[in-house]
This record gives sequence, C-alpha cells and structure tokens, in this order.
Amino acid sequence: MRPQRTGTALIVLATLLPAANDAQAGDSPPVTAPFRDYVRVIERPYLRVALTVTVIDRQGRPVRDLRRDDFTVTEDGKPLELADFAPEGDRRDRPLSVAVLLDLSYSMAGQVKRVREAAQALLKGLRPGDEIMVAKFNDQLTVLQNFTGDRDDPEKTLGRIGVAWGGTLLFRSIGQTLRDLRERPGRKVILVVSDGLDNDIDRGSVYQSLYLQDLLRSCFRTQTVVYGIRPGLSATSWLPFEGFVEETGGRLLYTGGDLATLFARLGEEFLSQYYLAYDIDPKLAAKRRRSVRVEVRRPEVVVKTVRGFTAARGHVQMGVRDLEDKDARVRADAVYELGFASDPRALQALLGAVTDRDEGVRRLAAASLGRLGASEGLGPLIDLLGDPAPSVRTAAGDALALFADRAIPALVEGVPAARGSGARLAAVVQLLGRVGDDRAIDPLAAVLRGGPAGARAAAAQALGELGLSPGIPALRAALADPTPEVRAASARSIVRIAGEAARAVIEDYIARETDPRLQEAARALLARRATP
Repeated sequence: MRPQRTGTALIVLATLLPAANDAQAGDSPPVTAPFRDYVRVIERPYLRVALTVTVIDRQGRPVRDLRRDDFTVTEDGKPLELADFAPEGDRRDRPLSVAVLLDLSYSMAGQVKRVREAAQALLKGLRPGDEIMVAKFNDQLTVLQNFTGDRDDPEKTLGRIGVAWGGTLLFRSIGQTLRDLRERPGRKVILVVSDGLDNDIDRGSVYQSLYLQDLLRSCFRTQTVVYGIRPGLSATSWLPFEGFVEETGGRLLYTGGDLATLFARLGEEFLSQYYLAYDIDPKLAAKRRRSVRVEVRRPEVVVKTVRGFTAARGHVQMGVRDLEDKDARVRADAVYELGFASDPRALQALLGAVTDRDEGVRRLAAASLGRLGASEGLGPLIDLLGDPAPSVRTAAGDALALFADRAIPALVEGVPAARGSGARLAAVVQLLGRVGDDRAIDPLAAVLRGGPAGARAAAAQALGELGLSPGIPALRAALADPTPEVRAASARSIVRIAGEAARAVIEDYIARETDPRLQEAARALLARRATP
C-alpha cells in the first residue's frame, strides 16, 4: 500500500454499543464489573460507536505511541469528540478472542505443517484472559479446539490437524464461526489461513451478494475483524475474500514461506491496536449508511478499520419471518439481529421468542430484549428468571441489569409473584442487590424474614450490596436464622454496611454462634476491618 502523508480510513457505522456510565460507583464493589460499566446505558440519550483501529508504518509495523489527541474522527464531514480512547492491549475489559480457521482443501495441500507451526507462534503472544479456538474447514467446518486460555490445549490440538482434502466453503465457515463469537465479550478476530477460493461463491449471484452483506453485518454487530493469510501466494487477482477482509477492517497478508514469523507479528498487532469510541443520537443511527473518517496526525502511516455497514432496518420483516423456521439456528440468528432494530415489529417478535422451545433462542431473545431496553420486556425477562435452563436465567438477569433503576419497580413487584419458585425468587432478589436502591429494602427484608432458605441467603447478600443502613435491622434479626448460610451472609453484609461500627454486633453474634466455622469466618471479617 502506498504511504500517505496522513493515515486515513473511510468507515461507516459498525458497532452500536451503549455508553458507559459516568456516575461514580458506591462504596460497595459491583458483583460483576462489566455489568456495572454497562448498566446505566439505557438511561443515556445516545449510543456508542466502538472502533478498533490498526495503525501501521510504511514497513507494516504497528505504531504504538499514539495518544488520543493524535486521532481525528469525522462523521459525514462533521468533527466528533472521542468519548473513550485506549490502546487495546491496555483494555482488560476487552478480552481478545481469536478464532483460527485452517483451510484443509485440495488447494491448500502442502501448507498444513507450516500452518501448525505458525499457529503455535501466535499462541505465545496472547495475554492472560485472551482465548483462542482452532477449527479446520474444507467442505465443512470442524472445531478442533474450543475457546481456551491454556496455551497447551491448542498446541496439542494442532498436532492432530490432518491432511488437506476436499473443496472449500470459506464464507459458510466464517458464518458458523460468527455464531460462536457473538456472545463472547470484548473484541474478536477471525484469522483465516486460506487461498481465498470458495467453491460455493458465484460472483454474479444476487443471492451470494446478499449473503456476504449479511456476513459483514454480523462481523460489525459482534465487533469481529477478519484477517486473511494466503501462504505462498501473491496478490495477482481479485477475489471476493479480499474485499470481504478489507470491509471488516482486517488485512489480507501474503507470505512466501515464513508463516510463523507472520503469525507472531499479528499477535503483536492485535495488542497494538487502538480502541476509539464516540457517541451519537440513536435516532440518527437509523440511517442506512454513515460515513466516518479516521485520521492520524502522523506522516506516512496507514490506518485500518471497518469500511462499510448496511443498517439492519430493512431486515426486520425477514427476521420476523425467520422466527417461524423449523431450524433453531435460523431462529437464533433472527432474534440476535432483531435486538439491534428499533422497530415495534422487532420488539413484538422478541416478546414471543422468549417462549421458544429452544434454549439457545430463549437465551438470545433475553439478551436482545436487554439491548433494546423497552419497558415491555421487563415482565417477560422476570419470568425467564424461572426458566429451567441455567443459561437462560443468567441471560435474563444480565438483560434486566441493563435496565438499571428502571427495572426496580418491576423487580419489587416480582418478589411476591416469585414466591412459588425458590430459584426465581432468589434471582429476583440478587438483581435487586445489583441495581436496587432504598425501594428494595422492604421487599428484601420480607424475603429475609420468611422466604425459602436459598432466597433468604440471597436477600442477606443483596442487602449488603445495597449498602444502606436501613437494611441492618433485618440483617441483625437474621443472625439467629436456623440456616447457617443465611447467618453467614447476614454477618458479612452487616460488616460491609457498617464497617468497624458493627464490631459489637458481630462479637455478640460470635458468642452466640454454635458453628465453629461461622465463628471463625466472623472473626476473620473483624480482623480484615481492623487491618490498616
């Protein structure tokens, strides 16, 4: 690529993420930090556009020393203020998931050994918390190693790759991998080792063109960048894969033989990228196409990021129709996409999807209702807290947490309604601890006095997470609860709320406690508070 005096990339709206909460957190640490960062989103009058930007010099080496002031972002020619900026390698809240797809078709024969060595080189550059999966594909995709942070796992897996055979279904394999990536946190990379030839793509087919557009939209929704590695080949002809990679903000790289060195350099590049975010009016986000220009105040650098996006607004009808499909995978894709559409039809379809017979569809429907943030979703999400599938209950809880204090009235009303189900009641109580305020104290105290044992323990913990002193009387009474877990949780919460002022209460509790383990745990609470 020819060097430029100013590095520039033409991109469009890729990923709409709600803005992080600017309010200061309370004294009590959140149960899960990412949710607290995300939880106030729907109260804000804007959406966040998140970009991963690669900046390289004329030799293809990452430029690492850029600051916020070095970047300029304009949208449709209008300057934008960055709401967030950081080197991706410093963002511990944005773990990296790398999916390595190895082409084992006839056209890649002779490359298997070098691919194995190169993938092992890539593994060495991952940070703690980053994960990798390995799959091979020809006329079908086979996952060799699910996502893992243990470097030894994929290294062993890569020794069992096998030999090259069959045709290539490149884009179908990418689509299947995107389904695996969409629920993973942080940023994602699909690293494809292939010659880019797809036996299933007809360049003149309108259907295939629409399919590639759908794939691109999935990449943008999931914050996934695709890189292509073509071993031993040069850029001598146009292929659909080349254009696809460029659109996602990735790079298509060619190597004559030293594949391991190239993979190692890619690992460095992933950690040298930059995270840029800015906020926009969600009403404007409905435009079908938005052009954004990113510039760097540094001579002779090249900027890489996403280049195009087609809004999903026109695909609502298709998503609603797909919810009637017999294939659960089709229905799952539909509920995921509908979660990005600010259309009444999408909301109604998702409200119906929460009762789908497939666990995966219900789980994604819960997540989509959380993204939309419509109050109509509160009741169905609370109902899902009693779903028989643990993954659905977790997704419903996470979705409700996104509503923040808007969910409190519904959760308070849900306490008596959930008394017939201990698991559902405990889940409602836990959420009140995560997002509640003083309105949650009375219902939590009522559960602590007369709920099932599991719900009583959850209520004691939730009162501690609220950190409000009016909850202490109910907690003091619960120190005499017949269930050890409730007594232990109550002691922890009293100390959490009152600190050193709770010493006399806890010492009295220790004197009356008959369980030696709980006595020791309570003494440890006081000792930690006394430590300067």
